[in-house]
Amino acid sequence: PAHNAKIIKDSIENGTATFLPDQNGNVNAKPIINGNTGYCLNAKDLIPMQVIQKDNSNIAVTYKTTQNLGTRIKEGEKGFFYNFQREDKTIGTSQFFFPEQTENPQLIKEKVSEKVAKTGLKKMDKSLEITSSNPEEYLGMYVAACKSGASLKVSPQIAEEFKQNFTEVLNNQLAKKADRNAEIDTLSNFMFKVDQKANSINKELYAERRQEMQKEFKPKQNNRKPVELAR
Repeated sequence: PAHNAKIIKDSIENGTATFLPDQNGNVNAKPIINGNTGYCLNAKDLIPMQVIQKDNSNIAVTYKTTQNLGTRIKEGEKGFFYNFQREDKTIGTSQFFFPEQTENPQLIKEKVSEKVAKTGLKKMDKSLEITSSNPEEYLGMYVAACKSGASLKVSPQIAEEFKQNFTEVLNNQLAKKADRNAEIDTLSNFMFKVDQKANSINKELYAERRQEMQKEFKPKQNNRKPVELAR
């Protein structure tokens, strides 16, 4: 968590953080797809991986996934370490890699694209706007947009206030354990809450979309009077 807090804080300070808006207030909310599931990564892995992504593809694969897809990680490549919970509730550690770190990036892209298609999720044709500088609310909306494909905007004032508020969370994570403010969430707990918020937002978005589609395809009622046949 400390390493992730540092690279995220650095991205805020140097202006490369993907969750910050451009000069027009547009936020480039793009997913990074988990090659094993076909779904977007959750916040705890998504945001730090976006920081280190640079020109790499929007796909993350593990050693095992890479082998299952028919290729392997290039020798000497360093991955992004992340924690996961095993079936017996113990915590394990693994690494994510970008397709460009494998011996056959094109194969990875094609196979993962097929997996994404099987999820059945369509890109959401919606426009969202961040209206809160609360870090959990702000990033919840951002991750929701990454996962759903919705477009996203935020005002410069809210973005600036958010930067200050989120930096408090990051600084607290970077502080020595004895010096941390117990009232501020650890980065792991914070990111978990961000995901909960994002999933709640998207649940409402997809429910709205289903209602819209039902209205579009609802058969028109026939208001014409029945024709009486001559006897």
